[in-house]
Amino acid sequence: MSLDTAILIPSYNSNKQLDQLIKKIKDKLNNQIIVVDDGSPNPIKINYNDISLIQNEDNMGKGLSLQRGFQFARQKGFKNVITMDSDLQHDPDELSLFLDVQDDVDFVLGYRERDASMPVSRKFSNWITSRIISSLTKITIKDSQCGYRRYSLSAIENFNYLETGFQYESEILIKAINEKSIVEQVKVSTIYDKNNKSYIKHFSDTIKFIRLIINSIMRK
Repeated sequence: MSLDTAILIPSYNSNKQLDQLIKKIKDKLNNQIIVVDDGSPNPIKINYNDISLIQNEDNMGKGLSLQRGFQFARQKGFKNVITMDSDLQHDPDELSLFLDVQDDVDFVLGYRERDASMPVSRKFSNWITSRIISSLTKITIKDSQCGYRRYSLSAIENFNYLETGFQYESEILIKAINEKSIVEQVKVSTIYDKNNKSYIKHFSDTIKFIRLIINSIMRK
């Protein structure tokens, strides 16, 4: 497992889950962990000296938090970054699925089964957005909303972005495919905890997604 790959975790108001996630990762790997605190009301505190913590002064959105993490990792000399959500929906035992993919693959996308554990609203929005992106890019994307991914930092270095929130992950995927980047997809577990609060707002985020698609078509 290559140490030129960092693990990037954007986080907002998830101190308890984040602590558990970090411990599980460190039990498995020695890869560098980068945490971006996206302006949490109770700032994140890290109990490990070897973890890099970036703190946004305000809530800037997941997209901008990821961009800050990518920039930091690039400055530190890393070639790839694996992104994980901080709410324990991504199983650290499956990090090897991403690390074992060949280095010449630009994007490794995790995809989940839309089974009974996935909330109905999330299942529907995931199906819709994945179908639209698949139609737009001419590649079958199985799960456009899964944040468990591996990015080649060189492949995204020159991209310009419009989105700053959750739609950023769809935007970067569309740009990557349009730039003929090499994409591979790996199956990951579908994990949902009903007690965890989601910060995705389905209606407003769907509107933003539609805006993203329109902009993508117009820029073609």
